[in-house]
Amino acid sequence: MEEGLQYADIVERLAPCGLDCDRCVMYVGGRVKNLAVGLAKALEGFELMAPRVADRFPVLGDYDHFLATLDFFSGPTCTGCRNGGSALPFCSARSCFREQEVDFCAQCAEYPCKRNSYPENLPERWRSCNDRIREVGVERFYRESLERPRYR
Repeated sequence: MEEGLQYADIVERLAPCGLDCDRCVMYVGGRVKNLAVGLAKALEGFELMAPRVADRFPVLGDYDHFLATLDFFSGPTCTGCRNGGSALPFCSARSCFREQEVDFCAQCAEYPCKRNSYPENLPERWRSCNDRIREVGVERFYRESLERPRYR
C-alpha cells in the first residue's frame, strides 16, 4: 500500500460496496484515466507514423481503433457513488451508506441486506468484499484488493 495512506484516503478510493473506484475504467479520478491520458499525450502525432510502419507491424493497421479505445479510457464520466456520480439503478449502496451513516456496507447493522439487485456476479463480489472487510478491516482489505485484478 502506498506510504502514508490513511483510512480517509481508502474511503475515497473504494465504493461503499467495496469495489475499487480508483481502478475503475469509468471513474474520472482513477488510475485508468490518468494512465490513458498520459499514454495519449506520449503518442501524440503517432497516428501519422502508424500507417507508414503498418506493413512491418500489422497491428498498427488498426491504429484508429486503438485511438478510439484510448479516447474512451481517457474520458470517463463517473465521479463515484460517494460523490453522487454513479447511476447504477440496481445499486442501493450508492445512497444507503449515507442513510445508515457508514462508509461501507460491512459496517452497517443491517448487512447483508436485500436492497441491492445486482446483476450477474456482483452479488457474490459484494458479499465477498464486505465479508472480508468485516473479517480483516478496511485497511487490510484495501491492501489485499490491490494484489488482485480489478476486473474478474
